[in-house]
Amino acid sequence: MEKAKQPGAASQNGMIDIVKFLCSLLIVTAHFITENAEDKVPSVINYFVSLYVIVVPFFFVCGGYFLFRKIFADREMGKKHIKAYVIKLLVMYLAWSVLYVLFNIAAWIRFGTTVQDVLLYICHALFYSTYKTIWLLPAMIIGVLITYFLEKKFGIKVTLAVACVFYLIGALGVSYSFLLRGTPAETLLNQYNCFFESTRNGLFNGFPFVALGAYIVAGNEKRKHSVGHLVLFNGIFTALFGILFVAEAFLIKNKFAAVNANTLLFLIPFSYFFVRLCLCIPLRTGKVTFWMRKISTVIFLCQRIFLTALPALLPDGFYAGILKGNWVIGLLLILISVLTLSELIMLLAKRIRFFQVFC
Repeated sequence: MEKAKQPGAASQNGMIDIVKFLCSLLIVTAHFITENAEDKVPSVINYFVSLYVIVVPFFFVCGGYFLFRKIFADREMGKKHIKAYVIKLLVMYLAWSVLYVLFNIAAWIRFGTTVQDVLLYICHALFYSTYKTIWLLPAMIIGVLITYFLEKKFGIKVTLAVACVFYLIGALGVSYSFLLRGTPAETLLNQYNCFFESTRNGLFNGFPFVALGAYIVAGNEKRKHSVGHLVLFNGIFTALFGILFVAEAFLIKNKFAAVNANTLLFLIPFSYFFVRLCLCIPLRTGKVTFWMRKISTVIFLCQRIFLTALPALLPDGFYAGILKGNWVIGLLLILISVLTLSELIMLLAKRIRFFQVFC
């Protein structure tokens, strides 16, 4: 999530903007289907939306790439760039947290709650995230801070090597947790999850992909090839590792009954070549792609208002009738609602300074 700037004549990141926008729509679609209509949609659609696992890595890698491109271009300004970036994300996270906390409080008032539930929520908020999905923001903050300090001290290659080790640990805590069954490590993982919810966080997920984004910057500074060569090279390896991570997900889900397939090993090389492929396609950033860049982050963060926060306050019959009655209508309603609110937030941000903290 790089800080968006007005498109200039030299900006050639239009493909990144388009893919980011499509990714934001994909993850909203995936969340809706898996939570409301998984048993109703055709299998081919179910398999397609399972590709949402590429979305969070893509956001992390792109955020790392654009931030460290500025840092590597002007090392003396590195701390200033990091400080500005972290403050922006922290303020954004606090703003969205307040909004979602208000929804939670409204639900507690309407339906009642217990002291234990409130304490569990507070613990979850302190150690993981105040609400589903927006964990991306604190994870990004942790990722850029670790990457910056390690890269400055040890260089980008060592930083990436350390990041890969952390990713492997994170994978053992999520997609590959079946390897720990019946071992003392499983008990340790369960104790860890009591506080930190998941290893899919800033340390084991954000940091590796942010470091990968920084590594892409370093690699792009050294390699100079024709556009055609770069597109072909990165396209081939994107397709190859795309097939491999899909096969990996199918294998661990069907043969080893993995809990989920979010932290796949082949996502690392796939994300590397996929982002490089998008970067080497010379599509100039214009008004439309700039709008896509801006709104994609807002879509990602506001989707939970319509997926979980509002439904939690609505009567069960109303919720089931609209969202779960017909999955096509329900999905269209969710997408239109999320896009409309996201655009409204962006319009308000242009006129009222307060709303700038949300985008």
